[in-house]
Amino acid sequence: MQTTHPGVIRLDGDSASGRSYMQELGRGRDGRSEINYAIYHDRYQRTSAGWKFTERVYEVRYRDRSPLAGSARELPVDSPAGDAS
Repeated sequence: MQTTHPGVIRLDGDSASGRSYMQELGRGRDGRSEINYAIYHDRYQRTSAGWKFTERVYEVRYRDRSPLAGSARELPVDSPAGDAS
């Protein structure tokens, strides 16, 4: 699971820079797990099709690979992830 938290965007004409904060929580099928906190450092350029990324750097600030407590809800193999049935 990845969640994005607002950061800041600085505009400079047709270019911009920004950052956003991330929290990621994951558990692999092999049982390994990880939680991390990171920052995306971005650069953008305005084009005729709208704003586009020109650079994206992912900076991990904290990582913990200790076993996660708790468990995720089990879904049937043939059920879409968003199906509440």
